[in-house]
Amino acid sequence: MSDYSTINRRIVRRRSRKNRDRITIIMQVLEYLTGGCSKPSRVSSALNLTYDRLMHLLKNLEVLGLVKNSVHGYCITQSGLMLLEGYRRFMSALKALNIVA
Repeated sequence: MSDYSTINRRIVRRRSRKNRDRITIIMQVLEYLTGGCSKPSRVSSALNLTYDRLMHLLKNLEVLGLVKNSVHGYCITQSGLMLLEGYRRFMSALKALNIVA
């Protein structure tokens, strides 16, 4: 009986966990990097992303010029900061209009 309830709780927990969309994950990565350059393993751990998925994302962001790879890890660029600020303003406007919670 105990084993069944434990398995059942895990299933419910997985179903109730909200999946993040790609844009949210990208903005969370950029937000994390505003605190300074960081190694991918730290970003992966802090944002609860698999290392492989994060590396793929960081490579794409690097090609777009939003982050750069340096000796100290990945750093956000000026373009990345501008995108993040625009996203914050956009989300703030949506919240003001009660479109998003």
